[in-house]
Amino acid sequence: MYAEVMIATNTFFNYTVLAFANKIGWIENQKRYLFLAALIAGIISVTFTNYFITIFLSFFLMIAIAFWRKPKQIVKAIGLTLLASLFAGGLLTAIASFYRDTNYLFMIINFALIVIGGLYFLTKHVLHINIAQSERELLYSSCVTLFGEPKELTLFIDSGNVCKEPLSNEPVHFVAAEMLKEILPESLFRAVSDWEFDRKVGLDNLPKEYLTKLRLIPIATIQQEKAWVIGIKYDNWKVNDQELPKGYIVMTKLHDKFPHGAEGILHSSSYFHLKKRSVG
Repeated sequence: MYAEVMIATNTFFNYTVLAFANKIGWIENQKRYLFLAALIAGIISVTFTNYFITIFLSFFLMIAIAFWRKPKQIVKAIGLTLLASLFAGGLLTAIASFYRDTNYLFMIINFALIVIGGLYFLTKHVLHINIAQSERELLYSSCVTLFGEPKELTLFIDSGNVCKEPLSNEPVHFVAAEMLKEILPESLFRAVSDWEFDRKVGLDNLPKEYLTKLRLIPIATIQQEKAWVIGIKYDNWKVNDQELPKGYIVMTKLHDKFPHGAEGILHSSSYFHLKKRSVG
């Protein structure tokens, strides 16, 4: 039973650090390869635990299995996996003394949660830095299609835009209303522009032929108060010739407030999506 627990623990730890490298490096290899690599490395580490060279052999075998489909990114995968291993190992070493007299299973569960939490926050921090750097560097050219009509837009990715449509969890982007006036049906543009939230009425006053494309979306104002706006589902949206995932557009009157003269701001997740496609 002890061996099985150790294999499971090693497999979990290995998978966690591989997933970190996969996410941070935008390698995006399939998760089944990560799990298979983590399991094999875990079995080898426990079976041949008395041999020091096992650590190195199991590590490089794990990398080879996990990322064999991405040979051009092996070096990056090795570096990021080592970083995650050192971070997680240091974190566990720092707290190990607090669990000296506790139940072994309780300790393992706690260690697992702490490693996941630590690497999760590290991942978020690193990705946030990447977005912040991109904000200073890039404007994106794009073409959005609404109700069959295309429109060229210059966009900016805002790390502060984490707004999502609550039912589908799809991203919400903000575009200056004047940029969409010529492609939206006139009755819809006028109705959305004049719309004010009323809990009893909702979307009932909007043209009924377009209701399937509209959603009520909650947003936080500058004063941190909750407000409701109308999201319009776009047909498709290509940014730098790469298609964005499904989502919604909210029209705004704050064109002059967009950074760098942009005509709209994209959801923060767009950076991850575009980056993955560019390195994949």
